[in-house]
Amino acid sequence: LTVTARCASMQRSVHLTALLSVPLALLFLVAMSQPSVLHHGYIGCFVDSNSNRDLKGLTGLKTIGPFTDKIELAYFFNGYTVTIESCSSLCALGRFRYFGLQASAFCFCGNSYGLHGAASSDSECNKDCYGNSSQICGGHDRNSIYENFYAPETGLFKRVASTKSMLTTAPGQPENSTYWSQEATGVFECAAACHRSPDCLACAFVQSSRMCRLMRFAAVPGEVASEAQWVWVKP
Repeated sequence: LTVTARCASMQRSVHLTALLSVPLALLFLVAMSQPSVLHHGYIGCFVDSNSNRDLKGLTGLKTIGPFTDKIELAYFFNGYTVTIESCSSLCALGRFRYFGLQASAFCFCGNSYGLHGAASSDSECNKDCYGNSSQICGGHDRNSIYENFYAPETGLFKRVASTKSMLTTAPGQPENSTYWSQEATGVFECAAACHRSPDCLACAFVQSSRMCRLMRFAAVPGEVASEAQWVWVKP
């Protein structure tokens, strides 16, 4: 090898080593199993507002995994099945850190909470969950807030085919509202860009266009699933 070639090889090696230290993990999209929740913990009872939701993670979505009911309004609603566990599972599909239950039947997801402050008393969250009457699911304009704790993602980087969507947007919503794009030279640069952004939960590199799709959800939008060869999810 020439000196130039050896230097270039060393630079690529150093670059790869640095990126492999970035705590990102590949999600096998064909199987698309949801992130594993080790446990969830109760935080408290918090105020919500119908005009300005505290947990907005589901805003603009039509479906996320098997859940569809009224998601475009920022919440999942079901008058029969909502429980603490079902809300935790729904929010885990997008790898949201927090979830909130309200008025017996509403489930919200987000990565922050407390916009309107805590309730005056925890007793303001006093409604039984419709799916399990032994559990409390918030109150009127009150969210029972929980935190999901996830198992760390493990494994080496792998290349997979993206063939199945777990997320679709609501009618009238641009599909790219769930992600944004920037140019990238390869998968490592794309993964590093996602790692640097607090708003990015997953990313996909599109080989044909050299574009990096930086996603606001761990679940993957249909448009991205149809074009990407690499999908990465933050642990």
